[in-house]
Amino acid sequence: MKQHPELADLALYSGRDLPLFQRWSVGRHLAQCSACRAEVAAFRALAAAPVAETFIPNIAWEPLAKEMRANIFLGLEASEAISAYRRPTPSEERWLNWRAAAMVASLMGVIGSGWWFAVSAKRLDQPIASVAQPASVEATDTGVEIKDGNLSLELRTPASRVSFVSISTEGTAETRYTDAETGQITVNHVYLD
Repeated sequence: MKQHPELADLALYSGRDLPLFQRWSVGRHLAQCSACRAEVAAFRALAAAPVAETFIPNIAWEPLAKEMRANIFLGLEASEAISAYRRPTPSEERWLNWRAAAMVASLMGVIGSGWWFAVSAKRLDQPIASVAQPASVEATDTGVEIKDGNLSLELRTPASRVSFVSISTEGTAETRYTDAETGQITVNHVYLD
């Protein structure tokens, strides 16, 4: 049993649109097959029929033509309006860009300064440290002692050494003692800041 060409190939053959080798192959088949020859004849008759009568219904062309003209004129007027708009020159665009950048930088500076002052004001409202008692420097039998509330620091001198202690009214204290073995003098100077 022979294989028939596809309908699409027969339609293309009827319009002489097949490539050369396929046209030759379909032509050989048509020489032997009357059914396929009838299909090609039907395609050719359909192509020869007047198109306007079979596919396009009666259309009122005048209103469509008026609408198309109106759309064309509208497009032309729009293009004239767009071309009338003056674009800035490159130097004007650069000037606008620099102005915008300067404005943004200034705005950021103002916002940053406001934030900084707001944070600084909050810091000043809060106490840095609360001291129950003022700090003091005292001379004791064993050396010098600094007291700050519940905290204390004591610099002791060796008990076997003779030491000299001096305290000033500005919150400083000093102890000196001499090492009997080496003869070196050790000085401890303590002050409140």
